[in-house]
Amino acid sequence: MLKDLGQVGLWLSRQGLDAADLDEKRVNQHLSDLQQAGRRRVAGPRGMIPLMTYLREAGVVPAPQVTPSPAEVLLERYRCWMESERGLSASTMLRYANTARRFLTEQAMIDGEFTPEGLTGADLNAFLLRECTRVSAGSAKGRVAELRSLMRFLHLHGAIPMKLGGAVPPVGGWRFASVPPATSSGCWTTLRAMGRSASATTRS
Repeated sequence: MLKDLGQVGLWLSRQGLDAADLDEKRVNQHLSDLQQAGRRRVAGPRGMIPLMTYLREAGVVPAPQVTPSPAEVLLERYRCWMESERGLSASTMLRYANTARRFLTEQAMIDGEFTPEGLTGADLNAFLLRECTRVSAGSAKGRVAELRSLMRFLHLHGAIPMKLGGAVPPVGGWRFASVPPATSSGCWTTLRAMGRSASATTRS
């Protein structure tokens, strides 16, 4: 690694660059130049990761600039809205944000493109149906509240044209204590409620 660092330093000097100018693109260019110069043993890009990690941790090389995706931008706006407008606690915001991220990833991505404006009641039902098969009735009730909050935010900020909060069906409570969680009456009540509401909120 010391030898690699020395070679990188010499290459930067020849290019008239400082250590702060170093990034993955320039590292790859450096390795390519070594190969073209006839060096037989040249580290690959993966072999330079520990060096770049150390230089960033030491504050010599700045952290890479990452452009957030449209979904991440929207999720950050949602988090700020929950904090400033709703006054939710940090733990509640984390839970709501996690559900929002999973829902938007599963239901608002079409061929890799983020399209929240196309969300419908059927998307909400599909997501809740999947959630209901893997969580308890109590957790499913939490998903309903979390989705309604997200739908309220999306509509208020113009991300979706319709008020879809009313399309989120309620989750029935436990009716029989002996029913195991995997087939809880709450989930079956939810499935029936979703079936009744699906006809009113079908995908356009």
